[in-house]
Amino acid sequence: MLKYRFACFLPAVLLAFRPGVCAAQDAPSDTGAPQVAVTHAAGKWTLAGRKNTVVLNEADLAVTVQSGPASWKMVPSADTDMLARQDGDEFRVRLADAGETRITPYQTGFKTGIKMVLDRFRNTGLKAPGSLLDVRLVLTMCLEGAEEELVWEATAIEHRTVVRELNWPKEMDGREVDYTVISSDDGTLLPRDWPKPYHPIRRTAGDLSIIQSHLIESWSMSWWGFEKGGSAMMVIVETPDDAAYVFDHPAGGPTRMGPSWRAQLGRFAYLRSVRMAFFPKGNYVTLAKRYRRYVQDSGLFVPLRDKIAAKPVVKNLIGSAFTGASVLRNKKPGSATYDTAHPEVNRRLTTFAENIQRLRDLKAKGFDHLNVSLSGWLKEGYDRQTPDALPPPREAGGWEGMKAFFDACKELGYTCWLHDQYRDYYKDAPSWNPDFAVHEEDSIRPPAAFPGTRFKNDWKEGYIPLMDHWDGGTQGYLNNRFMLGHVVKNYRTMFEHGIRPEGSYQDVFGYIPPDEDFNPEHPSTRTDSMNSRAEVLRWVKNNLGIAGTEDGSDWVIPYVDYVTSRMNRVASSGVDPEHEDAIQVPLYELVFHDAVVTTYSVEPRGFLHASAPQMGYGRPGTVVDFGQAKRMAALHRRVGLLEMTNHEFLDERRTRERTTFADGTTVTVDWSVNKIEIRPELPAGR
Repeated sequence: MLKYRFACFLPAVLLAFRPGVCAAQDAPSDTGAPQVAVTHAAGKWTLAGRKNTVVLNEADLAVTVQSGPASWKMVPSADTDMLARQDGDEFRVRLADAGETRITPYQTGFKTGIKMVLDRFRNTGLKAPGSLLDVRLVLTMCLEGAEEELVWEATAIEHRTVVRELNWPKEMDGREVDYTVISSDDGTLLPRDWPKPYHPIRRTAGDLSIIQSHLIESWSMSWWGFEKGGSAMMVIVETPDDAAYVFDHPAGGPTRMGPSWRAQLGRFAYLRSVRMAFFPKGNYVTLAKRYRRYVQDSGLFVPLRDKIAAKPVVKNLIGSAFTGASVLRNKKPGSATYDTAHPEVNRRLTTFAENIQRLRDLKAKGFDHLNVSLSGWLKEGYDRQTPDALPPPREAGGWEGMKAFFDACKELGYTCWLHDQYRDYYKDAPSWNPDFAVHEEDSIRPPAAFPGTRFKNDWKEGYIPLMDHWDGGTQGYLNNRFMLGHVVKNYRTMFEHGIRPEGSYQDVFGYIPPDEDFNPEHPSTRTDSMNSRAEVLRWVKNNLGIAGTEDGSDWVIPYVDYVTSRMNRVASSGVDPEHEDAIQVPLYELVFHDAVVTTYSVEPRGFLHASAPQMGYGRPGTVVDFGQAKRMAALHRRVGLLEMTNHEFLDERRTRERTTFADGTTVTVDWSVNKIEIRPELPAGR
């Protein structure tokens, strides 16, 4: 049987045939159909549009895109293309090794390209090597729209063989790329020849954490891109819930980066899609603005003005400083964080009354309004016995003290809410039941549920991943379907005691990836996990007012009003590049500045992003420049509801950089002297 079979199934009116060629005639311009010709000759398939030309080499499946002056090359098929599983055996498969490949023109009426059906793969595993696999891949590659963006789709028809991972389309050939643009943390610009090794998630020796979608350190937004000369291109992941990316950057480069599809509860399960956009003239700002348009069209972008219209209390977040109030820190004896050498530091109590006095002191210092997050209000203290939080600690003042705290916030004109945790599921929690903890697929391999093997105290009991890293000791992870019930239970009990916070900060929701649960009694996909967390955030919005979360991977944008900063690395300042992880650029803010409030410590980068100032928790030794906090709040008051329109480095060493906002306001930071310049300057005053 021939390995490659080619056919043209489109109507003759759309295709012109000649030997060795399958060509689509230009559609009349008034139909809106893509003006793309599909041809096959000399072992290559060509998609020729008016702006972009795509060539697929059928021998090794390598793809090249010519867009204006730039040629973008993807690497050929390799042994790591696909991870398949059959009869308990897992093995890697090269897509170009398919025993049968059928390539045909493909036209939907709004996009035009080719369809590839890959079949009759050979088993390369230890069991039954050489036998045929019972799986078929269907891949499409089409130019779409006036800008001729390249849209790729992949699905697997699975039977006895299932697809556990698919790395397609292939990664960009980093040898010909100047910069890789990564939406890790706030945003990263990685030069091809960056002298240090770089990995988005692995930051310490022995860390085996994996790259995955919606994990803030590797994926704050569902896109990445590349710069070459004065041109740029980007990859938008349209089905991100079970996605990842292939990545490598050794010391000195180059960088290797491309899409990777993960299984959903062990199977490929559904169609996956990425979109590539090409800009003959552009840079990382251009790419961020294309993604901004994408999320606006998809509904992922919800402006702060709309959130304020729906819940007026959200307006209190604009132009005011944030601070924390901590009640009880009470490390469990025997936990990983418990200090046996200095037992006196393991317990720290600040009563509700003492927290009230601190807020009064801040009022006297000229903070007419503050946003306050109360932590450590749980019965046993911060990070203890969640999700069973109540009653509040008696020694801190109990129910009466907690009510007095929120009454005082109202009297002072401050907006106050609770710091909550509903993912960490502690084994000493009254409601602990192993049936409700996240279960993994097997009981053999190391734990995969985030943080996986990041910390030294991670293990499994049977199928249940466990960890001992925080104050509360051993914990699992609560099946996300059970979160809302605990939220409602806790808050309704508070309501009965006359306590009504004005919001909730849901710890980790926006930082960590969604959870998969293989427990057959209540299986949960990553999409189910995100929906369950969204249910919690919607309840908070409807019943309290303000919803916040940690860092805020972009899937949470429709549901939250504020997030904490995504600064998890050594930031670039151009002054000491040997100690920088990479070059930080505000990709997240270029997309979402006017869709969510980001809090940031009172420092130059917080000004550069025009974030809301975060003044800490008032712990002993904490020093806050209150004058700068007020200045930063005033900047946020001016531009907090406005788009960040540009970011630029003003010199080659990147010691000076500038952001621009929709009203023309600019913020310039000179890192060599830590100077912040705001134009027009803010008015003097409190």
